[in-house]
Amino acid sequence: MADIKKMHEKRASLLTEASALVAETAEKGEALAGESQARFEALTNEAAALAAAIHSEKNAVEARDAAAAARAEFTTVLAPVAAAADKDEAAELRRLGREGGSIESAYSKRDVTKSTGLGNPVSVADRVWVVAGQVNPFINPGVVDVMNMTTGNQILLPRVTALGTAAAVSEGAQINESDGTLSNLALTPAKYATLLQVSQELVNDAAFDITAFVADKAGQEVAIAHGAVAGPAVAAAATVGKQGAAVAPVYADLVDLIYSVKQQARRAPKRGFIMNDATMGGVMKLLDDQNRPIFVPGDLSRPDTILGFPVYSGALADTGDEALSIVFGDLGAIKTVLVGGVDIASSADFAFNYGLITYRIQVRGVTGLIDAAAVKSFKGANV
Repeated sequence: MADIKKMHEKRASLLTEASALVAETAEKGEALAGESQARFEALTNEAAALAAAIHSEKNAVEARDAAAAARAEFTTVLAPVAAAADKDEAAELRRLGREGGSIESAYSKRDVTKSTGLGNPVSVADRVWVVAGQVNPFINPGVVDVMNMTTGNQILLPRVTALGTAAAVSEGAQINESDGTLSNLALTPAKYATLLQVSQELVNDAAFDITAFVADKAGQEVAIAHGAVAGPAVAAAATVGKQGAAVAPVYADLVDLIYSVKQQARRAPKRGFIMNDATMGGVMKLLDDQNRPIFVPGDLSRPDTILGFPVYSGALADTGDEALSIVFGDLGAIKTVLVGGVDIASSADFAFNYGLITYRIQVRGVTGLIDAAAVKSFKGANV
């Protein structure tokens, strides 16, 4: 079993070395080229591979915990029949596969910890969102504002688009009325869904970790589909804070972008950047006016940062001609509405001739930006 902490430390060391290489080259008045460019690419590629390994190892640790729960369940099969309240989610998914029907998502949502285990009724829904949050920041409540609703009708979120005006008033003088301007953000949830097929043999095999399999696959597929819609929508709704002289940002562009956002948004609890991995790879090479790297790798306790602000990977556009490739500001102004929980249904008839059980996993959700001034975008040059 790999040591996740050591992998985090090694990744941080690789990225620090890559940043130092950029700084050293810049101090000489040179650009990365030849051996230094090859070394930089080797370091960042190895860091990316470690990031993927860390993600896989986290999933593997959770899967091993789930397998232990499955073995415990197998032992239970040999014991006297337990009460209905003792059924765990893996048994419920297997029953669903054998008998058909659906699970209405009455699962509550809560943080998943080692003590939560995968044997209680909330773990399927939570596992999906934990996995999904790793590949889509727009459904991660630690990054944006996530709200859970029970109905999927259009949702109106009230907002103030302009403040009233206050003034100094003398003693005994009349206070004049000055109303602000009210508006709303209308969000209509859409459905994101996928089908997952497993053999009847695996459904009946108590040693098969069906809980982790359904959650991991479904979580990532649903998250990627939602993120591909949410990222461009948020970037388009944000006010352009800085348009560069080139398609890719330079250090000064990022400073201008940060200070195009009002102080209350820059200092908000969920302040930060969102950009895709390709854009982040370019930003990693940037130095400040003192030849210091502006990118600092994170670890288990904190995310990667750019100029001291957290940075998250999301499905925004690549840098390009007038592309909206980066957003920055109070990410709490990004509102994601999830309707209900995770709906899981199965059918043994859909692929009856193949002996497969088909699970259908679907969620309904939508993401929007409630304040276009709280989050602003970087726009590439018109080339």
